[in-house]
Amino acid sequence: DFSPDGKLVLFASQRNSFTNRYFQLYTVNVATGAEIQLPIPNAFWASYNADGSQIAYTTIPDRFDQWKNYRGGTMSRIWLYNVQTHAVTEIPKPTGGANDSKPVWRGSKVYFRSDRDGEFNLYSYDAATKAVQALTKFNEFPVLSLAASASDIIFEQAGYLHSIPLAGGSSKPIKVGIVADLLDVRSR
Repeated sequence: DFSPDGKLVLFASQRNSFTNRYFQLYTVNVATGAEIQLPIPNAFWASYNADGSQIAYTTIPDRFDQWKNYRGGTMSRIWLYNVQTHAVTEIPKPTGGANDSKPVWRGSKVYFRSDRDGEFNLYSYDAATKAVQALTKFNEFPVLSLAASASDIIFEQAGYLHSIPLAGGSSKPIKVGIVADLLDVRSR
């Protein structure tokens, strides 16, 4: 992830970890190459908010991309870290728990995948109102990878890429065309 001003790259590394189970967050300055370890004990997925004052992160890597309804000790949680005060709060979960993963912060919302309703789907958490909202309702195949552009959330589900506008609306499949220079498609 990049800092909002585009000057820092946020990344996770095991370079100072005593075990390969944990990662820590670092930033690297794009112009100078200077690296700084952030004061978060361990983190894997992470994303800055719009003004760089908060980071949404998970403490450990996901155990399995499609392992749903697991409610044990390595259940994925998303924490919100305040860069100035070092305060940490968790995105609220339902009573029975949930695996929340891959946070992407855009505007005042954190977008993430969760199995809180059975299958992994796309959700948003509004940091201002503290409301969690389901954005997709897939039943057969999970939402897997997730990223964001300036205007859309892009995710993988059932082998297809989909997008949802940040301004609101429903998901639409993205048509991907690949032009290949294969022998059997060349003109003779």
